[in-house]
Amino acid sequence: MSKKEKQQSKPQPGVKNVESTKGSKSDLFDRLNTWFEKHDKKVFYVLLSLSTLFSFILFDAKVSDGGDDSSYIERAWSLLHDGKFPYFQGPGYPIFLSLIVKVFGLNVIALKMFSVVCHFGFVWFTYKAFIKRIPYTVLFALISFISFNHYIQYYASQTFTETFFLLVQSLCFYIVFEIIDSIKSNQNLVEDIKQNYLKWIFFGLLFTLLTISKSVAVVAIVGVVVYFVLNKNYKQVVYALVAFFVIRMIYQLVTSAMYGANETNQLEMMLRKELYKPVNGHEDFLGMINRFFNNFNTYMSLHIYRIMNLRRDAYELASIVPQFAYITAVLIGVFTFLSYKKNKFIFFSSIYFIVLCGGIFFGVQANNMQDRLVVIVIPLIFLLFFYGIYELIKKYSFLQMIFMLFAGGMLLYTIKISVVDKSKITALKKNLSGDIYYGYTPDWENFLKMSKYCADSLPDSSVVLSRKPSMSFLYGNGKKFQGQYLTTSMDADTVLMDWKKLNVQYVILANLRMNPKKNNGRMINTIHRMIGPLYNKYPQKVRLVKTIGTKEKCELYEIKY
Repeated sequence: MSKKEKQQSKPQPGVKNVESTKGSKSDLFDRLNTWFEKHDKKVFYVLLSLSTLFSFILFDAKVSDGGDDSSYIERAWSLLHDGKFPYFQGPGYPIFLSLIVKVFGLNVIALKMFSVVCHFGFVWFTYKAFIKRIPYTVLFALISFISFNHYIQYYASQTFTETFFLLVQSLCFYIVFEIIDSIKSNQNLVEDIKQNYLKWIFFGLLFTLLTISKSVAVVAIVGVVVYFVLNKNYKQVVYALVAFFVIRMIYQLVTSAMYGANETNQLEMMLRKELYKPVNGHEDFLGMINRFFNNFNTYMSLHIYRIMNLRRDAYELASIVPQFAYITAVLIGVFTFLSYKKNKFIFFSSIYFIVLCGGIFFGVQANNMQDRLVVIVIPLIFLLFFYGIYELIKKYSFLQMIFMLFAGGMLLYTIKISVVDKSKITALKKNLSGDIYYGYTPDWENFLKMSKYCADSLPDSSVVLSRKPSMSFLYGNGKKFQGQYLTTSMDADTVLMDWKKLNVQYVILANLRMNPKKNNGRMINTIHRMIGPLYNKYPQKVRLVKTIGTKEKCELYEIKY
């Protein structure tokens, strides 16, 4: 056995009878670890109960105005009713959502409750993955963070894929840690396979599910391989690759046979300079490097600290500080090296999220800037930072006291942020009582009511153009809408020809705000810029059918060819 293996085969901090429980009585960390070890199940169940309570307190019965969350629901519906497999943006989540749709239909509350269940499972399996593998103080700091953080809890009542992904990711960590515990350097190949083949089957299944839940997660297997290589577990490298690729290949063969080949070229979309403007071309090598560093600066200096409540919630471009991002990278490097020496489970977590962040920074256009893209790695970043500081100061009682006071203060601050907005509770009561539009600003309320009008009053076969077709679909009781995401032309004849090819009969003209929080007169004018020239040149071809609202009104026009 090598020196490294001997070191890692020792009991880890947080396990019974380890050094951390034998230290000085004045050592705060040791006393906390001893107390948590004695009461770990009680503490966990209290945190799990409070986490679930917070999920209900912060429950949001509305879909967001972004459109992606309602798109997942529409894909689930299409899979169930049209047999269209949801290849785009990862089919994992829509597949499971389709089971909810099968039972409850397009019931937004039921669909969102699935995310609450996923969050419960995420907290549960995070605990199961790390218990007795990391110090108890670090473990319960992590569980507290994921239980009360308002960003993470926000997705616990949304139909975005993030909470589902966090659940699957926690399951992947659980099985990887079980495999790590089973590694024996003197075991021959046959014995190894006999004892661990079920673990590797579950490994392949779970990592396949992970990689079809978010396209960027395909790099996750790289993180596993890097960890095993660095620990000289070469047999496990082979097992991991074989288990993953065999099951992933089976999945692809089955889905292709049942639903046809994947025709959504997501690699091509990833390489675009601008996602929704393919005419602008693709990034070259230097462009991809520039994209990486732009994303790196944004997320490492701003978003991860906003989500951990270490920077103010509102942000502007001026809030992006590249120097701060590089300091963060240095800290990650130092803490990762420290975990390599001290705790293999923290080390794996660090390698994993570094690789996943690399995939995100290369794979997402820099102008995207959505903080939800890194929510999936924030628990692991928090874990590494808390553990790194824990290790650096554990020999200094005074610093331990200061650190735990700071951590406790941040926990209370996080809880306060999560429950301070009483308007969410009021909105939830209204939504549950039947007012499904309560909480939306007038522009969105009028748009959603118009979508419902189209479903109720127009022929089922009518083709209606919408700027947010997935939201129109959801509030239009499952009626399909044609999407118009870009202004493709401002020439009247070209617009008329393009819409005729799509068989567009009606157009929803909504005054959706550019700034969701303020009506400053600026609106999303994608369709306005197309229908305006058409009306000016051929007024007889554009007929007003319906108007809903007075301020920020929404209009429905019939197009005659």
